[in-house]
Amino acid sequence: MIFTFSNHNGTLTCASEEQALTLVRPDCCRNQQTVLTGGRLLFDGYSMYFRGETLPVADRECFSVSLRFLPLTFSAHTDGLISCCEEKEHAGLQILLKKGGVINVRLGLGRETIAFSSRNAHALPGVTNILTLIFRGNAGWCDLYINGVFSNRKQFRRHTLLCLPQSPWYLGKRFTEYDFAGCYYGFMDWVTFDDSALTQGEVLSLHRRHFTGEYEAGTVALGMPDRKAYRADRHRPAYHLIPPGKWMNEPHGPMYFDGWYHIFYQANPHAPIWDHLAWGHLISRDMVHWLDCPLALTPEGGAVAPDGIWSGSSVVGKDGVPRLYFTAGNHQAFPNQAVALATPATRDDGKLLHWNQHPAIIQTQDIGWMGEYRDPFVWLENDTYFMLVGTGDENNGGGNAALYSSPDGMDWTSHGMLVDYDYSINSEVGHVWELPVLLPLRDEYGTVVCHALLLCACQIEGDIVETYYFLGHWDPENRSFTKLHEKARLIDLGRGCFTGPSGFVTPDGRSILFTIAQGRRRYPEELHAGWAHNGGIPVELFWKNGGLGVRPIREMETLRSRLLLDAATAANDGLRQHPGDRLSLEVTAPGDTASVSVCAGDHRLEVRYDRHARRLEVLDAVGNPVGRYRGSVDDVDIGDDPIRFTCYLDHSMIELYLNETKSVTLRNYWEGERFFQVSGEIDRLMLWEMDSAYSEN
Repeated sequence: MIFTFSNHNGTLTCASEEQALTLVRPDCCRNQQTVLTGGRLLFDGYSMYFRGETLPVADRECFSVSLRFLPLTFSAHTDGLISCCEEKEHAGLQILLKKGGVINVRLGLGRETIAFSSRNAHALPGVTNILTLIFRGNAGWCDLYINGVFSNRKQFRRHTLLCLPQSPWYLGKRFTEYDFAGCYYGFMDWVTFDDSALTQGEVLSLHRRHFTGEYEAGTVALGMPDRKAYRADRHRPAYHLIPPGKWMNEPHGPMYFDGWYHIFYQANPHAPIWDHLAWGHLISRDMVHWLDCPLALTPEGGAVAPDGIWSGSSVVGKDGVPRLYFTAGNHQAFPNQAVALATPATRDDGKLLHWNQHPAIIQTQDIGWMGEYRDPFVWLENDTYFMLVGTGDENNGGGNAALYSSPDGMDWTSHGMLVDYDYSINSEVGHVWELPVLLPLRDEYGTVVCHALLLCACQIEGDIVETYYFLGHWDPENRSFTKLHEKARLIDLGRGCFTGPSGFVTPDGRSILFTIAQGRRRYPEELHAGWAHNGGIPVELFWKNGGLGVRPIREMETLRSRLLLDAATAANDGLRQHPGDRLSLEVTAPGDTASVSVCAGDHRLEVRYDRHARRLEVLDAVGNPVGRYRGSVDDVDIGDDPIRFTCYLDHSMIELYLNETKSVTLRNYWEGERFFQVSGEIDRLMLWEMDSAYSEN
């Protein structure tokens, strides 16, 4: 019996003459991608599979199953290729795909369930694999062949029959009660069931005909999520940093090289969940218009990071060659986190599309809370490489950044913890720091006044993760950082949306910060949407009026497509007449109070500033505070300057900047038309429609 794929009357089917399979997609899913080309079907990894009535095995004593498939990535869990199971009855057959391409076979024999895994050969990502399973119950063994290699054999009693359950069987999904769990991500050509045990010669002949061993780069690119699939999703941002689909957490490793800006991000191409992370890659000429690139780094079995390519940074080395420093995840080691390195395989006209991982770990943990050691931030200064790594500080009970230096970026000398602070008054920064970043702050003349040490709190006592900073003086000669204030400060008062910092210095000397904008949705909602999280607007950090200044990068103005309103009054009627999902607003108010609201139907989020109270706050539609305010440490003093709001609305994203001094990042998933409203004495108001940052939208 042979199962192949076809489109019939607009319905995707997988059928043979004897038995048809039904395509299953949970009703709650949106934005799924179906790709069928040349008879090869893309299984999207989380929202589609096929279901049949009974497993097509006529002879339960001798049969063979063959499968031709191309996995794009592996998950950290077990995904189903073929699955039919009744665990309590010890019945069924499962052919499962595990991390590293390991094939796991489970056989229900009535009295027991036996299992074995591939050994001499495993499935390869990006390669069309041929798998054959031969069940010889009369002889008492089951053989597994992968890509022409006899991979493993499992022996049992002679004259054993496979016990077939009275339950459906699945193609492309592991047997589980959860719709989204255990789904296969990759292409599949066909599946065959033979009512006989193929001979070794027949198997090898089959595999020689169908296995080339060649990496299929074009097919892998075809398997990436399609941005066009999300056009109808009014909550998905269009001019923010966002991957083509599925999962993203923090962006990292920003770099400029040969005319291109690069940004990487924590990606799970398999499904919109945190799992078995890789490094996604985007490039741009201006940090606002982005082009998708292939995954830069992926976990590899037998390499330094088999269990995850976690966050890190980038730097152009002394030799002019870019480097990626990343956290290597390896659950077989303790600690399971270490610093590793990758360099370009080719320069690709500055696009840096292909990378090679260095075969050895660069730095293992030698300080801090053991097992908490990640997110290296590396920079080159005065012919010396410096590195910060996030960890916990046993001396004060809070988080800290371990400091290292190196002449070559390979062999590192430890200098202890970077900053001395009182955890008793900074408990909200957490017991562990993630993503430490050190950036110079320049004044209006380009002089470096001090540095900003940024961090993301981890292992916190509460439930709100934020990005904090200390201002201080960095001394590269003495390897020391002297902070200028005792209490950690917040850049953003939006309450947990603005997190995951990474940064770099541009060729023109600007200190640029990238962040993740937390989605603030529940896990089922992210699965149903098919994507989770995006980046915030890149911002410039600088020295202003004795403290930290923050403003959107000037390149954001290139996304303005049309001026919708230019008024010298509040003009709320005009604002209501220009609703939209992609808007930018600038407001100047000479008085002592002013606010900007984003509205949709009965919903409203109001960001209000009071000059006398020095208070920037966020209120919901009934006046309840929903932003972050810890007391006087979060006061914002703009002196006698007019109140100036710069605001961005991008579908579910709301970002507002007050006088280049403080930001507020918020989320909204309202239905209905979104529009701005303002209050207070307004001197000038300008509203623009914004373009997408991606040509596909």
